Amino acid sequence: MNLAIHQEIEIGVPVERVFAAWTKAEHLTKWWGDDERYRVTGWECDLRAGGKWISRGKSKDGTSFSVSGEYTRVEPPHRLTFTWSHDWGDDPEISLVDLEFISIKTGTLLKLTHTEFKSEKSRADHEQGWKSVCNWMRTYVEAQS
Repeated sequence: MNLAIHQEIEIGVPVERVFAAWTKAEHLTKWWGDDERYRVTGWECDLRAGGKWISRGKSKDGTSFSVSGEYTRVEPPHRLTFTWSHDWGDDPEISLVDLEFISIKTGTLLKLTHTEFKSEKSRADHEQGWKSVCNWMRTYVEAQS
């Protein structure tokens, strides 16, 4: 089963700033989430191939969660690939996220590919989630201009 998400979003700032928003706690904890769903409250990472990362947060109802993984490809500021494993639900899975940061005339084209889902439901849930995440990030980095 080849279940994947492919999304693209244009962001009006240079690739270096978009890459930093995805890899530095002082940025990521400011943009990842909203008051209606959940918020990331902590981010730790060892930004190198083989390095681990973990994101912690709270849902709107106060439930704690975490997402973690390992970087498999780190090429600042153009590529970031990592495993993705969340701690909610009855059937944990490890999937793979690939981010391409492409310099374009107006700033950055971010290409997100998320693969290796166990089910169509998981893929569909993550697809909706990534749309929100990408929009939160774009709003944050463009407001920093």
